[in-house]
Amino acid sequence: MGTSDAEPLIRACWLSWLAVATVDRAEVAKALGLTDIRETTWADGVELIDQVAHDEEEPFSAVVVVPPMRGWTLVVGPYFGLPYPEQTAHVSELCRALSERFGAAQLFFHSEQNDGEAWLIAEHGRIVRRWISEYPELALGEPFGVERRLLDTFGILGKPEELDSGSDLACDWAATFGDCWATTVAEEASVNPTTAAAQPSNSSMLVAVAPTIA
Repeated sequence: MGTSDAEPLIRACWLSWLAVATVDRAEVAKALGLTDIRETTWADGVELIDQVAHDEEEPFSAVVVVPPMRGWTLVVGPYFGLPYPEQTAHVSELCRALSERFGAAQLFFHSEQNDGEAWLIAEHGRIVRRWISEYPELALGEPFGVERRLLDTFGILGKPEELDSGSDLACDWAATFGDCWATTVAEEASVNPTTAAAQPSNSSMLVAVAPTIA
């Protein structure tokens, strides 16, 4: 999907998002239990995404629902941050449940500050792969797609979470994230929001509040 001169691209220093395999934003919002839903422009939504990512007062409540792209609905906000310990278990189960309902759901975290990368791919109620670079012990499933191909390039036959963290091979792998960022995985698996542009015919976003995690 090409970029647009009229609308800014989505970006934040710490970008977390959920991708659900449906174009029905209302059903996604209902499934997530979102409240206080209001419409906003694409430009204002992009600004809010960056603002919420830096908000230390209440960083996990506000989310932005992006117009459908390539058959996927994206919901953006730190609420979906896999590397945040208080969120990991909740959003992992949430993503798995959404994949059972919609066929596929994915979570991604990308840091422009070199704070790590994370992704979770779920299909038909099953977590296929979860990788959190800052917490390799939380990995689930088998590497596939771009992650598997890059591992093969480095001669890593198994999983990155099985590597000795102090080994040269582990250090070499850690340095490959420029080729295997969450955005790279998303580009192949669903939609990369940092390169996907607003469509002129459907560029409004929805701002909402996500439910408190018990």
